[in-house]
Amino acid sequence: MSAESLPATDLRWVVCPVCHQRLESVGDIISCQGCRRRYPILDGIPVLLADRVL
Repeated sequence: MSAESLPATDLRWVVCPVCHQRLESVGDIISCQGCRRRYPILDGIPVLLADRVL
């Protein structure tokens, strides 16, 4: 499963764990609109941990 199967409406309740800005799906990653950190999606689950940034 990739980020494409993760609707944008699912991300409206989730924010970046570092800067607390909105997130968006970009290919197979989740990208922060504020600080531009990128988080992986592993087995269809976004890993939003500050120490797991790509």
